[in-house]
Amino acid sequence: MFAINVSHKLSCLQAGAFMFASRNNYGDVRGLPVQDIRGIDVITASAPCQPFSINGKRLGATDERDCFPAVLESITRIQPKFFCIENVTGLLTCPDYPGQPTGSYFRGVVTTIDSSGYDAEWLCVCSGHFAAPFLRQRLLLVGISRCIKLNWERTTPWTNQARNTIEKAGTVAQRRSAKPGYPQRVVRYPAELARPLGVPSGNGTIRKQRQAAGNLLDPRIAAVGINRVQYLATIAGVNNY
Repeated sequence: MFAINVSHKLSCLQAGAFMFASRNNYGDVRGLPVQDIRGIDVITASAPCQPFSINGKRLGATDERDCFPAVLESITRIQPKFFCIENVTGLLTCPDYPGQPTGSYFRGVVTTIDSSGYDAEWLCVCSGHFAAPFLRQRLLLVGISRCIKLNWERTTPWTNQARNTIEKAGTVAQRRSAKPGYPQRVVRYPAELARPLGVPSGNGTIRKQRQAAGNLLDPRIAAVGINRVQYLATIAGVNNY
């Protein structure tokens, strides 16, 4: 498995080097030596979300932090059997650049994936369905190489798999419900994190806490994507991951 997680912050780079000390670190994805990387079955990637977030300027391809082209180029050149990408749901509606049609950026992503020889499916999952103390919508996109023969008509829809996962977590009472199985009022959005009495509005520490909560990815949501890859690999009769 090959993982791509883009961040230029020193603290993030140091944390990654510590947690994955035994793994190769190729640095910036935009300088990835793809010609030297072979034999990869699965690529996972999480590009910066700021170019697409509804809480930002949504500059799309004109944002210098946009690393999606580099991620897609890596997938195209390395040609893994599968890939799994995570990002904010704002990616679905973001214009290619300001003034362009809504969703034009994501249409370009799907077009590139298709021309690179992959089929893809995507799903939006909310952390609230897993009883997380925050509500964050995440977009998961899974791709499978067309060199793998797969009968899509015989596969279980991803939405059904995700629903089953949520039900097993005990957070959804009804099979088709889209609501978390606990009182909505106890959930805190990043913008609604408690501010201790006496702390003035605009406090830098509180702001940083909100920003951190806004970037949280519940590992159970990430597992929804990886589990889908594992399922498709099993159905196709290729290696288990």
